[in-house]
Amino acid sequence: MLQRGYRAFLVAAVIGLTLGLVKPVWPAGRAFTLKVLDKTVDIGAGLKYRAATYDGTVPGPTLRVRQGDDVTINLVNDTVSAHGINVYAAQIAPDHFSGDPHAEVKYSFRADVPGVFVYHCSAIPVLRHVADGMYGMMIVEPTHGWPNGDAQEVTIVQGEFYGTPDSTGLIMGNSQAMIDARPDFVVFNGAVDKFDIDHPIGIKVGGLVRVFFANAGPNLVSIFHVNGAIFATVYRSGNPADSMHDLSSFEVGPGSGAVFEFRAQQPGDYQFLDQAMAHPYKGAIGVFRAAP
Repeated sequence: MLQRGYRAFLVAAVIGLTLGLVKPVWPAGRAFTLKVLDKTVDIGAGLKYRAATYDGTVPGPTLRVRQGDDVTINLVNDTVSAHGINVYAAQIAPDHFSGDPHAEVKYSFRADVPGVFVYHCSAIPVLRHVADGMYGMMIVEPTHGWPNGDAQEVTIVQGEFYGTPDSTGLIMGNSQAMIDARPDFVVFNGAVDKFDIDHPIGIKVGGLVRVFFANAGPNLVSIFHVNGAIFATVYRSGNPADSMHDLSSFEVGPGSGAVFEFRAQQPGDYQFLDQAMAHPYKGAIGVFRAAP
């Protein structure tokens, strides 16, 4: 009888999850282990960059937790250089963020504030390490979910590459250009033309789109805009407590984030871009393709 009752409970739970009647259980704690890897990465347009990375990608993995979670960060570094990881959602003493070469960096914190947060390398020279690709996004979900309910979710991290390609298309970072804040490429999710007209992000006409946006910088302010759309809601820093409405664009400084919500009213291609007009020419542009 007990076994039959348990089976009935499981069936009811599966049906409830499928219909959206029961919210899935979200673990109370989150642990992330990232590894420092020096790697040549493809940055689009036939170009490659000699990067320092988290887990071999630029940007690093998106880390997602819920407000109130106890979060553990563990960084494994087998390279010859010192590296660290500064997660902006963490309210702890900054000396936890960095370690010596070949030493693990490990710390825990409680994710008290919801939002979209940058994480990046904290070892000197920080500017060089971030420009070389050591950055990513953490999303802290509000305790009770996003105020406007379910949506199609898109994650976009803006970054910058400094240096000109050699005859093979390989770029080695230019430290002076980093100091002068003169990037040669401004990119979404680590590549030039990643979301061009041949590789658009598909969305539904009339469907709510929620963009989790982080500007890793390290230097430039981004003015995020979608041609043909008005942001019904923008959450500054990704925090629902800081909501604004009916904006055509919004400024996101380096090291900051935001959440943008909009609906495409008609089928078509909707360009999204950094509205600082020089930046799309350097790669900060993409396409949402809206279909019925």
